[in-house]
Amino acid sequence: MRTAGKITIVTALVGLMVFLVAFVFDFGAKELSRVSAAGSASTTLTVLNTPPAFTLNPYEVIGSSTSTPTNSGDVIQWSAIGTDSNSAPYFLLVCSTNASPTANAAVDLGSLGTAPPVCGGGTQWGVSTSTVSGTLATVSTTTTEVAPFAEVQNWFAWVCDDDPTNPRCNNIPSQGDYATSSSPFNVNRRPVLTDFYNNGPVDPAGTLTFFSTSTDPDVVGGEDNIYLVVCQTNTDYNPTTNTCDTNFLSSTSPAVLLNATAVYNLASIVRDDVYGAYGYIVDEHGHEASANPINYDFVVNNVPPQVLGGDIELYGNAGPGSNLVVSIEAGETPSSTVNFTIRDANSCLNYASSSEITDFQLVVFRSGVGTSTCDGTGANYDPNKCYDYAVGPTVWNATCTATTTCASPNQDYMDYTCDFPLWFLAEPTDVGISTPAALAAQNWSAGVAGIDDDYATGTMATTSNPKELISFSALSILAAEIAYGAIEPGSNSGTLNATSTALNVGNTGLDQEAKGTAMCGTYSLLTECPNSATSTIPDNQQKFSSTSLSYGSLLANTMSSTTYAEVELDVPKTTSTSSASFQQAKTYWGIAVPITISLAGAYTGLNTFIAKTAEDVDWNWTP
Repeated sequence: MRTAGKITIVTALVGLMVFLVAFVFDFGAKELSRVSAAGSASTTLTVLNTPPAFTLNPYEVIGSSTSTPTNSGDVIQWSAIGTDSNSAPYFLLVCSTNASPTANAAVDLGSLGTAPPVCGGGTQWGVSTSTVSGTLATVSTTTTEVAPFAEVQNWFAWVCDDDPTNPRCNNIPSQGDYATSSSPFNVNRRPVLTDFYNNGPVDPAGTLTFFSTSTDPDVVGGEDNIYLVVCQTNTDYNPTTNTCDTNFLSSTSPAVLLNATAVYNLASIVRDDVYGAYGYIVDEHGHEASANPINYDFVVNNVPPQVLGGDIELYGNAGPGSNLVVSIEAGETPSSTVNFTIRDANSCLNYASSSEITDFQLVVFRSGVGTSTCDGTGANYDPNKCYDYAVGPTVWNATCTATTTCASPNQDYMDYTCDFPLWFLAEPTDVGISTPAALAAQNWSAGVAGIDDDYATGTMATTSNPKELISFSALSILAAEIAYGAIEPGSNSGTLNATSTALNVGNTGLDQEAKGTAMCGTYSLLTECPNSATSTIPDNQQKFSSTSLSYGSLLANTMSSTTYAEVELDVPKTTSTSSASFQQAKTYWGIAVPITISLAGAYTGLNTFIAKTAEDVDWNWTP
């Protein structure tokens, strides 16, 4: 008779006793048979099934401990090797308590491995599939953040069979052998993110702080550190590396326990716009918050363009480094130059791929005026001291062009050059003998302010290398003829009553110097008068003064054909470009006709005038 199952030591001893009794009985019977008739008896025995045993104690496949917990939502696994003495298949069962489990019986021997055991109490973390005796069995389960999973939980492991007659589990459970992979196992719960925001708007090159309202629920071994990762889009975050594969903005450093923050230092050139920001909270074990990510965009401010004093170059029409000059009497002297660079931290190219730097203010002025008056609005344009680009070309015909192009969003500058004229009356600042001290202490400067596509205007900067404007004394004689009238030989004009009018067409106060030729009937520019007592009136017969005097007055100047004589006209500096408003003064003339002159008729000659800078007190100039 074949009996299924396995034999234990106790069963074997019982069988031996039965055998001995039977033997004695049989022996006695044989002996008795010598005396009585012969007889026989059969024997029966049931050998009970024994449970499988651990030949490799259970362990956590990936150790789960306080320092290396299993993240919620991840799988935890246990493995072990069980060996069955009858080579029957076995199950690995993992439970939350050490209550004896229930082994279930297969329907028959042909169905072994189909009736897994169940835990005797608590939570059944898992049971393996039927496993061949002596080979590795594995149990797995997915952790959660809700019951029955807590932050820490014990486990107990058994190996069981499903013998159809007497299914068994080993009597004493195991909790593993090593601290790194034995009971209990730890579940790392997700950190909690409830809010994410920033302290923008922020300027280029500024510092932006991202804030979060965040915590971590775990307490075993101390609260987990958390950190904030900020990406520019919601597809950049990599849960494997816990950072942004691209478009990384910032992260917490070092990690904190509560309300993680992150600092973002902006580049020096950033276009003004709204930028995406997505906040992710991660704990020290790489576990992400369920609310990840929260979006809270930040704004980069539009900042006004900037001009540096060293980026403004001013010079006259003689080329770089030269002082400013005026040289056209009663008109504008062309071709002075100002070069400058405008910089914008929002780039020279906006998000519409058009110009971020769209305009500028430009002024050229005497330094005593300053940019508080000569301010770029055009309201205080004055050809004496303040030239303002805002008045337009009909008033001040300055022409400006860009000398660079904006090549990329990483470029923050544009270069410009401007060619401009100066009116003849622009106030001089050179140190001259007759220049008023207040003017000589000043110079001429250029101011520039940039304007962007949002109409933001930067602070006006002035050149760090100003220039002098050179004095230019000039006159224009209003009438082309000094008419003495008709005078007999031996007589004079009596008074200095013929006049010439000098217009001040330069930028200083004006005096006048004059010299003249003899007069005769045959004078021309190519033919001087002959040395004749009867037909030539010598040059020294003419006299002149700034006032009407008698011809014989000792205060009158005597004309010379070789030496200029000065007339103190004391003409104030002209302050208007309108010819009707030019400052002017008269020179009074008289003549004597020598008695030796016998040739009657029309006599002509030529008087020449040159401008001389008047003494500073005569300029009638006020600061």
